[in-house]
Amino acid sequence: MTPMPDHNLDAHSALAERIAALLEPLGGRTAVAARRVAPPARMPSAAPEGERQSSDSPASIPLLAIRADDELTAASLAKLPIAVELFRRADLGQFDLSERCDTSGEPRAGGGGALDYLDPSVQLSLNDLCFLMLALSDNTAANFLLGLVGMGEVNHTLERLGLKHTRLARRFMDMAARAAHRDNVTSASDMVTLLALLRGGALPGAVRLREMLATQQRADDLAAWLPATASLAHKTGALDDAFHDAGILSGPAGVCVFCMMTADQADVAAARIAVGRVLRALWKDWCAGA
Repeated sequence: MTPMPDHNLDAHSALAERIAALLEPLGGRTAVAARRVAPPARMPSAAPEGERQSSDSPASIPLLAIRADDELTAASLAKLPIAVELFRRADLGQFDLSERCDTSGEPRAGGGGALDYLDPSVQLSLNDLCFLMLALSDNTAANFLLGLVGMGEVNHTLERLGLKHTRLARRFMDMAARAAHRDNVTSASDMVTLLALLRGGALPGAVRLREMLATQQRADDLAAWLPATASLAHKTGALDDAFHDAGILSGPAGVCVFCMMTADQADVAAARIAVGRVLRALWKDWCAGA
């Protein structure tokens, strides 16, 4: 008996081809991973957040992948694993997210974060510092939190989650370390896996972390590629020769998790535009509806 064609897979392949065509003119290195996800399974509201499981079955939902396992410099995407580790440890009772911290001893890293402009004596809660790290991509807040939770502990958690292409090796704005080829790295596939866990409520603090990602303040140009009906919770990453975006995109027809990465770029502005076009393509095919 001749098998019936799978039109969903055909559409999946066609979308991958269109996305590859959007990225091809950039040159350099590019990578994309994206996956449609199902709504989280309903469970009693009293269940601890870490016990709520998604109805997604990653093995049964094909990954749209274009060089998705390539390891590229993570830029500020590396801040997402730090946030995951902070909330994991808070869930274990090791940290109180409402505790106010003295960050005056943390060198101001630069890069446009809010802490660089606040009085050093201002004490913010761990929750607030995590918000600054994710929503404003504050490098000083990220370095403070990384020192608090420990780089080795972050990497150990990444290993336990099976994110074999993601490792932290330096603090933010440490360009000497990067020049010495000691860099934070990740892959598009790892970011999609981590975001799917957040989407499904499988990690401690998933709801709060998604809320922080939804208040992203550094990417109005990307949001402009989407209609007002779109819901976007995401984290960008940028260096002089790289631009990335990873997040959760929701609309009337469904939800997807995605990561677009570009590196070795001669024109980062063009890379941002290409990422915006890919985001719009995902919206139209997977989230927009009729």
